[in-house]
Amino acid sequence: MTPKEQLVARALDAGFEAARIAAVGPLEAQRHYEAWLAAGRHGEMAWLASEKHRARRADPSLLVRGIRSVLSVALCHPPLADAARDERLGRIARYAAGEDYHRVMKDKLLALETWIRTELFPGSGSLWYADTGAILERGWAERAGIGWVGKHSGVISPAFGSWFLLGQILLDRELEPDAPVAKDHCGTCTRCLGACPTGAIVAPYQVDARRCISYLTIEHKGVVPRELRAAIGDWLFGCDLCLDACPWNRFAPEARESRLHARELEGWTLERFLGLSEAAFFELFAESPIRRADREGFVRNVCIVLGNRRDDRAVGALARTLGHDVSPVVRLHAAWALGRIGGGAARAALAHAAPRERDPQVHDEIRLALEEAAA
Repeated sequence: MTPKEQLVARALDAGFEAARIAAVGPLEAQRHYEAWLAAGRHGEMAWLASEKHRARRADPSLLVRGIRSVLSVALCHPPLADAARDERLGRIARYAAGEDYHRVMKDKLLALETWIRTELFPGSGSLWYADTGAILERGWAERAGIGWVGKHSGVISPAFGSWFLLGQILLDRELEPDAPVAKDHCGTCTRCLGACPTGAIVAPYQVDARRCISYLTIEHKGVVPRELRAAIGDWLFGCDLCLDACPWNRFAPEARESRLHARELEGWTLERFLGLSEAAFFELFAESPIRRADREGFVRNVCIVLGNRRDDRAVGALARTLGHDVSPVVRLHAAWALGRIGGGAARAALAHAAPRERDPQVHDEIRLALEEAAA
């Protein structure tokens, strides 16, 4: 076997669904990335626009000296939702339902990188990434032929759809590159654009993170814009709607990696989540990507989901949150949720909290919520 064949075989044996090689050189994805930043579509993710990150994405030799090849791998995660769990706790993006994918990918890629350095190419230089650094993951995956970048801006494989995670290993050895997918196979389909309730896919291949439910429930800190809260629906962490709509996902296989399968949160409800302390939040989600939202962001999301469900059984828990939570951000969204639910008990809770609230932004939200609850 050639070194490339050995590397690909080793990656597939490690559980990856695909492993392909890209030649090093300027990526068209870099131009799209710079345009995306210039339009401000990265929102609050300021690190993406830093000079250091932009330079490294444009020139991977700043990461691995003498880089000659990029190995791209794909790891499928479960494509099927657990409807009962969705009903009980709100919806969580499928990649986030199990163990943190960063941990899973790290274990696999680090082992593969160690083998490369010690056995395949002793003394060589290499570096692995899995959404952990300044590289253009989708651009390298597209060049390597993992798939093409679809209109929702994710990579789509003609063999297994788009329910997968990407990883790369940068190598200072030249390997024969694989051919990219011959063409974009989205054709005239625009199902992903129509599926996005916030209009985040502003045009084919163009996503404005500031309107994306995944961004709003994970990366965005602070108050979610009022005009977008209802469109979040029951998404507690992340969103899968554009992927759900993609017809190529009819080819998606069940995930082989057991660590990515959904974990059970027995005994938990949305109302109980409202009472999580910061310490309890990090303990409960110690091995989950949900930690990324932090306690404040997660409980804020719980309030939004409860408000969108408009179930008056949540009024008591939301009232306690509005009256006692240490975070003004959480209290504000609890007030909004009570306004959405409406009814006598919700109005009473808002009226009781109004004279006691000292944060002006929360106080304004209580006023608006009282108006909505009375409508």
